[in-house]
Formats: sequence, C-alpha cells, structure tokens
Amino acid sequence: MTDEFERRHGFPPGANEVRLADHADQAAARTLAQVSLVPADLITFYNSIGEVTWADVGNGYFVDPAADVLLRFKQYGTVDVGADQKDGA
Repeated sequence: MTDEFERRHGFPPGANEVRLADHADQAAARTLAQVSLVPADLITFYNSIGEVTWADVGNGYFVDPAADVLLRFKQYGTVDVGADQKDGA
C-alpha cells in the first residue's frame, strides 16, 4: 500500500502498524458494547485488533483503541449523525 509513497512524496513512509488486541483491549471492547450504541461489527473488530495507524497510506488512516473510544464517550457522549443539525435560528 505504500509502494508509490516515496516516489510521490520524496521520503520513505513512516511506521504503519496494525496492533493485535491484548486482554485490556478486549475488556475495553466488552465494556464499550455494554455502555454505548456501538455496532456489533466494531466490537468484533476490537476483539481482534487493538489499534491501527497507517499515517502514510493515502490521507492517513487511524483506528483508536477501544479504551480511548470509551474515554471519549464519557467525556463527550454520543453523536447522532442522522439528527437534524439546525437549531431553528
């Protein structure tokens, strides 16, 4: 996926990583499933994959660990992307 990166950008790609889930990641995925409206497929993903960092593939791809997602749910709550964003003003 990074074969053309150096030719196009003039420097080699950085470290791109897919980190397998450890026990802490899997526990966070189970908690995420219990406390939020997360699709079952994402929980299945988090049971196998702990984190994805592909900074030098296309525009960059990142999947945060389940523990970070849990923290953001606690801090900010959920976002309904189907909700009408107009406030009537």
